[in-house]
Amino acid sequence: MRKPSKTRIAKIIAHLPHCVLFLLCAACLVIFGRIGNTLVSQQMAERYRGGSETRFAQVSAYFPIGKGVTLSDVYKFRQSVEKALTDASLEAPEGGNLWVDAYSAEAKITVKGTKGSASVTTLGVGGDWFAFHPLQLRSGGYLRETDLMHDKVVLDETLAWKLFGGVELAGMTVTIDDKPYLVAGVISREDDFASRKAYSGEAGMFMYYDTLNGISETNVSCYELVCANPISGFALDIAETGFTDAVTLQNTGRFSLSSAFGLILNFGERSISSEGVVFPYWENAARYAEDYAALMLALAVLFGLYPLYFAVRLLVGLFKRLKKKLSVVIPAFWEKISDNIRERRRLQLEKKSNTKS
Repeated sequence: MRKPSKTRIAKIIAHLPHCVLFLLCAACLVIFGRIGNTLVSQQMAERYRGGSETRFAQVSAYFPIGKGVTLSDVYKFRQSVEKALTDASLEAPEGGNLWVDAYSAEAKITVKGTKGSASVTTLGVGGDWFAFHPLQLRSGGYLRETDLMHDKVVLDETLAWKLFGGVELAGMTVTIDDKPYLVAGVISREDDFASRKAYSGEAGMFMYYDTLNGISETNVSCYELVCANPISGFALDIAETGFTDAVTLQNTGRFSLSSAFGLILNFGERSISSEGVVFPYWENAARYAEDYAALMLALAVLFGLYPLYFAVRLLVGLFKRLKKKLSVVIPAFWEKISDNIRERRRLQLEKKSNTKS
């Protein structure tokens, strides 16, 4: 076998940086594409849509400290959602609905079990909160707003071990303010890279919002909505109109290329805030993931610039060589065709001349 020449080896070595940079660019783009799929709390619109042809969007409203809304405000907002959909001539399919919501508030609660007690951060939830945040069940089930009795709680596995020394606790009882509450289920927290960064890891508990509000008065600090979105911004506009004091945002599409480029171009701006909002851990996780996605996109652009420049130079060089070659080939080809045409005409004239004679 013929050995490659030194010149050929030198050319291969010269192209290695281009290949490495291209592979790094591709790897960053793959990571960028996967980041948005890691956070299930940001994908409720896709889950709710299912196989429907109706477009849906997920939006969130976060309220500044001291400016949360009451349960009656939530009910009033729900009426405004129905009105907006009716005004837009949108009708729900038979047996279905065009929107779904969830809301939550947070407070510190002391809870007791058979093996100990703990003061834990408790989320009071309403609507279909566990549909928006489908935390993995270790045992039992979730809380649902339609439940007849609101005397149940859900523990995370850290709290379950503290209070009972296990996770198979459905049907057992915890005590809060000397009142018994049934354990509906035990969940484990999200295990994605962003949630692990955003969540403190401390023990936590979930209960119905109205029950939490009865124990420790607290307003709703987070409202989440998935709504039919016939035109871009329709669902977001409903939330912005209904909750003028809140920080509202659209979760759907927040990991798109345009959103990531927007973060890069406005780097650091959203860190400057005067709204006084304390975001829940799932929103902090989403923001962390957004920043990470923007970083991956920025690196992909940087890694891809030189290979792109090299590819453009290569294409320009090929085009110039092709143009030079064609400048020789095309005239010769045209000359050959012209000669053939002239020869046929000459033969035709000779034939006519012979025929006359």
